[in-house]
Amino acid sequence: MTKLLTRSKSPFGRSACQDRSERTRQRLIEVAVEVFSDLGYEAASTRTIVERAQANLVSIPYYFGSKQGLYHAAAEHIGAEVTGRFQPACDRARQGLSKPGLNRHQTLELFVEFMVDFAHVMLGTDAPDCWGQFILREQSQPTQAFDILHAHFTSILDIGAEFVSRLTGRAADAPETKLQFLTTISMVLFTRTNRASLLRTMQWKSIGEAERLLVEEMLRQNMHALYAHSA
Repeated sequence: MTKLLTRSKSPFGRSACQDRSERTRQRLIEVAVEVFSDLGYEAASTRTIVERAQANLVSIPYYFGSKQGLYHAAAEHIGAEVTGRFQPACDRARQGLSKPGLNRHQTLELFVEFMVDFAHVMLGTDAPDCWGQFILREQSQPTQAFDILHAHFTSILDIGAEFVSRLTGRAADAPETKLQFLTTISMVLFTRTNRASLLRTMQWKSIGEAERLLVEEMLRQNMHALYAHSA
């Protein structure tokens, strides 16, 4: 009697082949983020990426269509990871803003904690430095990947603008409101984009728990000073 050959299945019903394929794809993206961050899009070679990922050269066109497709997948990966980690804070902020009768002090405290949560994500030791480098490259020389990143961060910008609107009395879509929130969030973003300067100036070897708490406390103080009398 002829034996029927079946593919081995993972506990979740996926074939072992599918699992290996997904791991290869994910590994290519993770390595690509590192290489693109270090070298930039033009200087980064697909050969370097596949060698570091221990994959075949044909794997990039197979999974992503092209080098540009891989670059866009890297941007999607970073955007999804950052916003995914920050999603609980966004949910808490929306719930807080939806409460009736919210007074000014309560609004400011919600805003402060929203920004501290963002700082916690950006300063987290498990968040690779290459994410910030990749975003910084797109900030200085935007490509289509910038649109991918920006689409992920839109919800954060919208929530921030709503906080500023309530604290200043300006419309959430007013240019001054958007600009003020961008100024506020820059107090956190510099810890990623200017990491080397931060460490050198503060004479820190790294940003650990104590350093993170100090940055977050200064953020609280700065935000209270900025918004305490802005209405």
